Amino acid sequence: MLMGKYSLKPFRYIFGMNSVYLGNNYLWTSFESLFLPYEIELFLPQSLQTIYLGIIAFSGIMIGITFNFLSGTFSDRLNSRIGRRRPLILIGSIIVVLSLIVFIFIRNSVLAVFLIYILIEIGSNIAYGSYQPLIRDVIPSSQRGTSSGIGGFFTLVGSAFGFGLSGLLIGSGRIKLAVVLILLTVAAGASITVLTIKKDDYISNSEIFSRRILGTIRNVVRSGKFKWMAAANFFITVGSSGLVFFEYYYFEYSLDLRDAAIYVAIAGVTILMISAVSTVGIGILADKVNKDLLLLIFPLLSGFSILFISFIHVFYMFLILGALIGIAYGNYFTITNSYMSFIVPHGSAGKYLSIFLISTEVGAAFSPLIYGVILFVFKSSGSLAYSRLFELSSLLYFIGFSLILLKVVNRKGLFTQQKR
Repeated sequence: MLMGKYSLKPFRYIFGMNSVYLGNNYLWTSFESLFLPYEIELFLPQSLQTIYLGIIAFSGIMIGITFNFLSGTFSDRLNSRIGRRRPLILIGSIIVVLSLIVFIFIRNSVLAVFLIYILIEIGSNIAYGSYQPLIRDVIPSSQRGTSSGIGGFFTLVGSAFGFGLSGLLIGSGRIKLAVVLILLTVAAGASITVLTIKKDDYISNSEIFSRRILGTIRNVVRSGKFKWMAAANFFITVGSSGLVFFEYYYFEYSLDLRDAAIYVAIAGVTILMISAVSTVGIGILADKVNKDLLLLIFPLLSGFSILFISFIHVFYMFLILGALIGIAYGNYFTITNSYMSFIVPHGSAGKYLSIFLISTEVGAAFSPLIYGVILFVFKSSGSLAYSRLFELSSLLYFIGFSLILLKVVNRKGLFTQQKR
């Protein structure tokens, strides 16, 4: 029997398969940008807030990485009555929903918030590690750019919900309602995805290979483009991921804006809605143009935009440059998701994509820790501390860009469409 991935998929199928991204990114953005800094601010003095936030974020993400890799690897070989990806998508989503219910009633200390955040990271990464390989499992190569565009759209809209709805609700003191909306969206998105893929989610005996971890790591080391793309992705993620954790404090302490959660909401919705619209179009365009060129453009645009932010200290300029960063950041990850589906080995998509995601998650873990240390060290320098943070971020983007240019893309054929 041929697997469903060999047939073209209707738009409603691609739409339904990617629905899970909406809830998960609504969840992550809300916690990273708002819930964690807001709750930490309630229990700690200003001088300790950034370093505690960095440590908590680092710890949670690193624990989540382990479960993400295990989920992706295990789902490659799972052959249950309800499929190989769906069981772990359901299990992870249930853990997230239950953790959010606990968070509604118990958040009376930094320790309680930290433990609940750990459970949320575990659950969301179990689900994410299992649904990330779906683009390779069920989507034909000619539609992967479109699928990545739809996935990127849901990612950015989910993030906009996180900034917008959560920001407005936290700013008005309705935290419980903010959490309820998140858990409902997580449950709905996971359910739609599971129902959409039910006829395609199975494993073929022809796809079962040796899955020893050490053997896979050795293959990764020899894999050329894969390893360098993972390295570049690490630096780009370190440059970008940690910024959202400290946006709340940047508005409050550097720009001297009251009601920081409201400004986070305004900035987040404005930037991400612009980015979301561009992502769908560029995702479709990616099936028609050279992806190598797109891989270079977006990190470079982000790096320069972030560098310019270090020189300005007014909200409206932050919005303008932030929109450029949002467009570039969202589309970089959209194109990367499609690009990686072409260079991972057939039959081990879950494992290799989980390894690639580790480069993202490890970068995402170290990013807030590094930035938290920088802000702690420069805590007496006011806006200068945030300027140093943005300068480092842009440098890391430029390092990632250089690795992609020198080690990943075909420089001689940048302006021609490549056949893969």
